[in-house]
Amino acid sequence: MVLLVALSAWGASAQDAQCARWRGAFASMPVRSVSIDSGTRVLPIRVRVADRSEQQAAGFQCATPREIQEHLILFDFGREILTQFHMQNVPAPLDIAFAKSNGRIFAILKMEPSPTALYGPLGSFRYALEARAGFFASQGIRPGDARLAIDQ
Repeated sequence: MVLLVALSAWGASAQDAQCARWRGAFASMPVRSVSIDSGTRVLPIRVRVADRSEQQAAGFQCATPREIQEHLILFDFGREILTQFHMQNVPAPLDIAFAKSNGRIFAILKMEPSPTALYGPLGSFRYALEARAGFFASQGIRPGDARLAIDQ
């Protein structure tokens, strides 16, 4: 029983250290302006930008539900890639929009918290924009009809 308690305490300590790492990466993401042209209107938004590997690995891991409600994260991989996203240590469902290098949003997925599920579009992308669940639908943003523009 003592061993179980010791292992349990070590696991919690390791989890706390990992969350401190992810929260630090989240805090280091610069905030920038982007816009989404949905064809009928242009939606200006402020996003945290994950353009370094540590920030991209962190995403919303260990974020609070309030942070997920208040922030969006733009993942910029610098070129089109094929990869998938996970929802480990994320406390709330998210939407994720995938865009090509030219900004065309070609897929939007709903992601549920899970220690094992992986999410990705059918095809390569340069940008991924994570937001609280329902964000894109509430703004009338649909794949194929919208374009992401990075303000300089």
